[in-house]
Amino acid sequence: MSFLSRSAFAVLAALAVLSAASAGVNTPQSGWYSGNPLLGPNTLRDVACSGSTCYAAGHFGTLLKSTDAGATWSGTVTGLTADFSRVRLAGGSPQHVIVGGDCVLRRSDDGGGTFFRLPFTARDTGCTAGLVSLSFPTDQVGYVLLADGRVLSTADGGRSFTGRTSLPGSSRDLVCTAERTCFAAVPQLGPTAGAIMRTDDGGTSWTRVAESSYLLDAVSRADGQTLFAVGFLGTVLKSVDGGTTWASTTIPDFLYYELTGISCGDALHCLITTRTQTPSPGPVYRTTDGGKTFTTVQPSNDATRAVTFANPTRTVAVGEHGSAEVSDDAGESWAPVGSRIAGTFRVLTATTPSVAYAGGADGVVVRTADAGRSWKSVNPPTGLGVASLGGFGADRLYVLAEDGSLLRSDNGGSSYRVLNPGAVHARAVAALDAYRVLLVGPRGLAKSRDAGESFRPIQSAVVRRAALSRIDFGAGVVAVFGTKIALVSPNGETGWKRVPIPGGRAIRDLDFTSISAGYVLDSRGALWRTRNAGRRWTKLTSLGTSTGYRLDFPNPRDGYLAVRWFGSVAGGYLLRTLDGGSTWHPQLVGPAPLASLESFNLDRVEYALAEDDALYGTDRGGDVGSPSTLAISAQPRSLRRAGPAVVVSGRLSPADGGEEIVVSQLVDGRWSQRLATSAANGTFATRWRPRRNAVYVAQVLGDASHVGAGTAALTVRVGR
Repeated sequence: MSFLSRSAFAVLAALAVLSAASAGVNTPQSGWYSGNPLLGPNTLRDVACSGSTCYAAGHFGTLLKSTDAGATWSGTVTGLTADFSRVRLAGGSPQHVIVGGDCVLRRSDDGGGTFFRLPFTARDTGCTAGLVSLSFPTDQVGYVLLADGRVLSTADGGRSFTGRTSLPGSSRDLVCTAERTCFAAVPQLGPTAGAIMRTDDGGTSWTRVAESSYLLDAVSRADGQTLFAVGFLGTVLKSVDGGTTWASTTIPDFLYYELTGISCGDALHCLITTRTQTPSPGPVYRTTDGGKTFTTVQPSNDATRAVTFANPTRTVAVGEHGSAEVSDDAGESWAPVGSRIAGTFRVLTATTPSVAYAGGADGVVVRTADAGRSWKSVNPPTGLGVASLGGFGADRLYVLAEDGSLLRSDNGGSSYRVLNPGAVHARAVAALDAYRVLLVGPRGLAKSRDAGESFRPIQSAVVRRAALSRIDFGAGVVAVFGTKIALVSPNGETGWKRVPIPGGRAIRDLDFTSISAGYVLDSRGALWRTRNAGRRWTKLTSLGTSTGYRLDFPNPRDGYLAVRWFGSVAGGYLLRTLDGGSTWHPQLVGPAPLASLESFNLDRVEYALAEDDALYGTDRGGDVGSPSTLAISAQPRSLRRAGPAVVVSGRLSPADGGEEIVVSQLVDGRWSQRLATSAANGTFATRWRPRRNAVYVAQVLGDASHVGAGTAALTVRVGR
């Protein structure tokens, strides 16, 4: 399921291109960028080039642009989560890019600056037949092939469509060589047979011009007269007379690969992608003699999903996990674009405004020196999992392994020395400055004043036997906590005080921004705020969810809560507050839930680690676009008894109509949600029947043009 974008029914929707590959590639839904993998973790399924301008599209609303034939890429904030399967250039122009998948189709006529919706379906979700292929032989004339075999044509660039004669269901591909001439790869009668169908009257009628013993997956034009089609079991069809006649061949020694796509730089040089039935990626087949002979190349260790030629010798390949590669010899040899460091990351630490480290299983540690835009391996000499990281400045790093051993690097991870933490099997490590280091847990704290050369237990009575596992610190406060206890100190050495926990509940996460002000997320998902070191707590009832599991507050009013769900869809969501928790608006960072959050408090650089091992950063608070406002009211505001309905209504501004608003109700500590769709003027309404006093919150996800929004809590009272 994908969210409707804020501009799903708008004529124009601005899609922001925010960063280049050398500086991290922006994620599709927010102001976060990916640094590992550099092009993002989402699989890229298609690529198209016109000269040096290329576009790559893929899963989770991903659309990338390159202006140097694939050497560097920028990410576009589409605001969509739909999987894009096709990207095409109308009339071959780099200014006219069309991208789509399933029920979604978008077009830009200014090289990706702004996009508008092509209405081949009524809405972006729930269509009866999704997009299979499309071809625009000119900037205005185009054709769309749907999964049920229907063919739609347009003469106005996709602003309106007309139904044409349908092809067989499960047709695979469509390419048009002129305004009224198109070729389609279609199935025939029988489970494995395929054919090429041709139209010369714009899809009014179709004629079978070639047959194959096996299904055909793709058809492509190499030059004015040469076309190729490829399919199952190594089948290759070729025409040298503009598609009038076709000759069939099979790649020799073909080993159970399905040929999924073909792209040619000219009539002789072509590259063919493959798919296997095993986890191992299939090769790319290469021909330099127009299909007489074939060799195999392997652009990447990740599966290659699509290839294209930017010119007769420059080729671009894209595939799984956001991988991209380029070649300057028509695909004979390949160079990767960016990098993806494999590993299972679990912990993060930020040590300067631009330097941070991440660590995980098998002793993997990576470092960024550009605020998370790129990462490199700085592995310590251990194969044990990394339990915690601490550091100070650009070069000082402490690595605490799962067995309690401790290592220190003084050169940013280039080399390490083993330290002696004593008999303590600590759970966490933190560097308070260049020389002071704390080891946390499992009982009490140990401190060092000589950069970890020696440690001594902190003898404070409140600290000595406390069951502790985590640490959080900032300007003027150090907080340590476990499941049932939290302690704060102004300097991490003296003045330790126990912080009363609200309701005696277990602690899920904690973040203090000063010695007196902080937030606690309890084990039931409730968030509490204190401004007097825990003597009094205020429950924040504007979250709209109890699925939060990680907190990060760079300052008292600006903070994040990681949640696994927003509405009915799981993903890597954050709720952000700019007013100390009175309101929260959602951000979507990536497809996988976020495992860790970290900020460098002296500068607004945030880091996030996703459970799929992607590493993200933002230097803009994660928001992109202009502000939104969201307001709600309830009618009636009070009920004498349970039973009558309460209408919770509101307005989103600005709005285009069709936005999905998540309205949440809190009763007896439990949240429930309903989805409302805004009208063209931004209004929406939901009906509830609360049994007891209820709190209501409305929230909307941001899109390409606008920041997300959330309301303050609204209480409806039931009974006297």
